[in-house]
Formats: sequence, structure tokens, C-alpha cells
Amino acid sequence: MTDRGFWLRVGWRNLGRHRRRSIITAMALAWGFAAVVLFNGILEGMGSDFVRSGTDLMVGQIRIQNPDYEPERELWDVVGGDVGVPLAELLDRVRSDAAVVGAAPRLYGAGIIASDSTSRGGLLMGIRPEEERRVTYFLDGIVEGAAPEAGAHQVLLGQELARQLRTGIGEEVVLGAPAADGSMGNELFTVSGIVRTGIPEVDAAQVILQLDDLQFLVALGPDDVHEVAMAVRNPWDAPEVAERLSVGLSGLGTNIEVEPWTRFRPELVEFANLIGGMNWVILLVIFLMAAFGVANTMLMGTFERRREFAVVKALGMKPHRIMAMVGGEAVVLGLLAVAAGAVIALPLVLWLVHFPLDLTPLAGEQMFLDGLFRFVLRVEHSWGNPIRAAVGLILTATLAAIYPALRAIQVPAAEALAGR
Repeated sequence: MTDRGFWLRVGWRNLGRHRRRSIITAMALAWGFAAVVLFNGILEGMGSDFVRSGTDLMVGQIRIQNPDYEPERELWDVVGGDVGVPLAELLDRVRSDAAVVGAAPRLYGAGIIASDSTSRGGLLMGIRPEEERRVTYFLDGIVEGAAPEAGAHQVLLGQELARQLRTGIGEEVVLGAPAADGSMGNELFTVSGIVRTGIPEVDAAQVILQLDDLQFLVALGPDDVHEVAMAVRNPWDAPEVAERLSVGLSGLGTNIEVEPWTRFRPELVEFANLIGGMNWVILLVIFLMAAFGVANTMLMGTFERRREFAVVKALGMKPHRIMAMVGGEAVVLGLLAVAAGAVIALPLVLWLVHFPLDLTPLAGEQMFLDGLFRFVLRVEHSWGNPIRAAVGLILTATLAAIYPALRAIQVPAAEALAGR
């Protein structure tokens, strides 16, 4: 048996001398470990949900644009610039990446929408609904009717905009918008549906058309789009995927910029960093409490075994081996706590991974960072947090044993053997 294994065996034996105290301390540490794993998993889940709510609703996790399009959003600043880009080939290259779940071309504009009763300013958005559903979920908010159909000259209106226009499904509206050639586009459309995104500014102005209808209205070509929005399997992989796509699309021409959500939604990055900081705070607080528990147990054991330490010192045991004896107890105590904590945490974590608790009926939906957030207690599956917590607990227990170990080697042999 190695020297290390010997001291662990001695530590196991010494903990058995006061089983009740050792079990109480180990269970306190185990509950602390389980709490860290569970709370960190819930915070990770909340962070992931916030990121997804801020990207999946409308904007996507990666976007391709003309670098000159933001912030002025001029109509003629399409992907590829004046030369343009073959849209079908661009989409094929993007979708060939294994990390990309979906890619949706979009065209934007601004104009006037008029009903029989009144008129309002509108934000025009041209999409292909089936492709859009693979990237975002705002079309899931259709409360009446359906998305515009190809070739039907239809529009989907925001709920508040439809109310202000006093119009509904099946009624006709007129769209007027400045065109890229300097003319004024005017077309008659039928309202196919009404959508609610939960974002007041969007619901009061959004007008959604088929992509080719908007291209015709504003005098742009079939390959002209302002944006290609994408969804990826893991939002945190977006920067790496964007860099890879940027290289892959470089041969299609200039004026093509690929950006991940971490660049065009920096506020979400700040919130994610806040979540990470909260994880470390929880880890620190709980393990500081654990350190006091271990130190107290070790100090009591050291005081009760003063004669034992005096004997081994008198027999010639070196101080570092006495410290190893006390440290072995702390390591064994930490290992027991991790094992018991894993038994406590595993069922709870698996439950919240596969069966999240939806508290939205009690708390309601809330807007946060331009995303519609639902209050769902869900654990984000990750091995990183439990491993960090386990290593942290064992290190905490070991470090907390240093002071009791120093007290052990300072026990005066003669006084202890004399009972003083």
C-alpha cells in the first residue's frame, strides 16, 4: 500500500471512533454539496433560458448582414452590396454546417399601412415562414389566422397594430413603402393573421409579408436580403460557428459580415457573466460554511486525542506525518460528503432536467432584454459544475484541516502524557 493510501486508511479508522459526529459533519457537507450542484444547475438553466429568450424569439443566434446595414438600415444595403450574392448558394453553404439548425433570409422596410378606417406607420418584414420557424418562434404567437402564404398577397399584423387599424382576418389593407429605385411601392394585401410577440413596440408596428412580396414592393431582386438569421444547436458555440462560416462564405463576394449573438446582443453576455458570478458566490459561501464545520470537527478530534499525538511524537513520528494523519481524516470526510451529496443531488437534478417546474402560471410571462421570459425551474445539464463543486469541497475540507493539524504537532508530549 502506498503512503497516501495508508493515511487515507488511517483517516477512515479515526473517523470511525466518533461515528455520530463524523456522520453529522459529513451530512452537513453533503447537503452543502447538493445545494451547490442544484442551485448552480438552476442558475445555468436560467442563464441559458435568458439567452435563448433573447435570441430565439426574433433575432436568431447568428446573423449575416452587409457590414454597412447597421445602424442606418438603408434599404439598398443588402447582403453582398451592389454586386449581390447568390442567395440559394449562400443558404446551402450555411446549412451544410453541422452546428446550424436553420437559416432564414429576411428583408426589412418601413412604410404606411392603411385600412378602410385609418392608417399607421409600419415596420415591414419579409420572410419565408417555414424557414423562419426553424430559427425563431415568434410565429408561434399567432393568435388568429395563419402566416402569409406564398403567392397569396397576404400580411400578418401585430396584435396592437391590427387593433389600431380596426381590421381583422380576411380584410384588405394597402401598403405603401419607399422603393430602392426611388419610386413609391403600393400594393393591396389581405390580412391572413394576427400575431402577438409580447414585445409592445413590435406588436404595435410589425407587418410580416412573404419575402418575394416585399422584394417586389420595394423594387429589389429575388436574391436581395438584408439579413440571414440562423439558429445553432448550442448558443454558446455561436462565436466559433460564426467564425467558421465567415471563412466559408468569403468566396461568395464582399460586403458579407457574419456576427454571433455575443456581438450584437452584448447585454445578454453581461447577464450571462452575472449568472457565472452568482455561481461562484454560492460556491464560496457554502464552502466557507463547510470549512468551519470541518475545522470544528478536526479541532475536537485533535483535543480528544492529545495523548495519542503525544505518544506518536515520543516514539519519533515526524511532524509532517502527524499532519498527514489529520489531513487524511479531512480528505476521507470530504470524499464521504461528495458521495452522499451526489446521492442527494442526482435525483433532484435529473428531475429538473427532464421535468422542469413551470412557474409561469403563477408568475406570468415577463419581458427581459427584448425576450419573452417564462419562469421555469430547469437544470442545465453540465458535468463542469458538479466536478468543480466536488474538487472544491475536498480542497476546502483539506485546507480546513491545516489549523487542527498544526495544533496536533504542537501538543507537548510530556504534559499530554502526564494528563496536563
